[in-house]
Amino acid sequence: MMNEDLTFLGILLFLAAIISIVCTKTIIKNAARIGLISEPTERCAHVNPTPNGGGLAFVISFLAMASLLYSWNYISGNIVLGIGFGSLLIAAIGFFDDYLHLSIKLRLLSQTLIITTTLFVLSPLPSIQLLGFELNSPWVSWTLITLILVWWLNLFNFMDGIDGLASLESICILVSAIILIGFQRILSNEGVLILLLIASLLGFIGYNWAPAKIFMGDAGSTFLGYVLGMIALLTIINGSLNPWAWLILSGVFWVDATTTLLRRMSNGERWYQAHQSHTYQRVSRWLELKDGTDNGRSVAHRKVTLFIFMINVCWLFPSAGITLMWPEWGLLIWGIAWAPLLFLAFYFGAGTQKELAVSSIKQ
Repeated sequence: MMNEDLTFLGILLFLAAIISIVCTKTIIKNAARIGLISEPTERCAHVNPTPNGGGLAFVISFLAMASLLYSWNYISGNIVLGIGFGSLLIAAIGFFDDYLHLSIKLRLLSQTLIITTTLFVLSPLPSIQLLGFELNSPWVSWTLITLILVWWLNLFNFMDGIDGLASLESICILVSAIILIGFQRILSNEGVLILLLIASLLGFIGYNWAPAKIFMGDAGSTFLGYVLGMIALLTIINGSLNPWAWLILSGVFWVDATTTLLRRMSNGERWYQAHQSHTYQRVSRWLELKDGTDNGRSVAHRKVTLFIFMINVCWLFPSAGITLMWPEWGLLIWGIAWAPLLFLAFYFGAGTQKELAVSSIKQ
């Protein structure tokens, strides 16, 4: 029966990738006609008008296959109702934001309500353990988990600023998670959802890779943040992964976005406005200037994205694995894993406006 299940799942994963490819190509072809074109501005990282909203491709692929699995009783009802319906609403809000530029208050309020409702569907929530203390209050757990998930969701929106980064980072996190969860749980609810999302992203990333033929847009980035956050919560509830592992696996996004936000707030800037001061953006511009060719921007995007890929594979993934072997040392391992990321963020001036010295790189 296991072999039959794996064969069936393999077919569905292949279909998910194909659907994602077809949808992506369809959006690219019709983007201009339906108004899904991102025009270059001084606060963006592209120089040519580029189709936007490509995240709808993997949204459609993921939800279609998840619905099919639900209809065949491969995934429980609560999972589909909570994550599926919630992710659809999140993607819809992101899509309208791409079109209408919704206010930050409306977006945060909508995201908070959707996440709170999803947590109710997935309840009971786990108690929170920190520094040897356990918080058993449901309201405290509910509030803290909601705040964490709202921020987690927006991390992916903030970090979707250069070609291929959010796509590849999501794949890295998901592949690492499924390896750590282990083969014995590959057909669990969260295991199947992880594999479905990986397959859907693989169908999209080829078109999002530098130089990108299409961007995922807010619909895609917020959808990824929401689904990844909910999958993380599921694995924590059932004990297959711990919070330390997830914090480490997603460390690049957590550290860069949080450091940048706090420094911008401390400088009195409007943190919610578009900017180019994330670590990855500053390094990308630095490499582009160093390259000095017409193709320099795409080369810089690839270098930054691949460097982050190596950080995930060579540093964060092993560190997350260690927390599963010695969970009692999770806090310390988390701190050690994030330390180099914090160093890089401050070294390259995350959250600051001063440009990196051009003279130091043109040698």
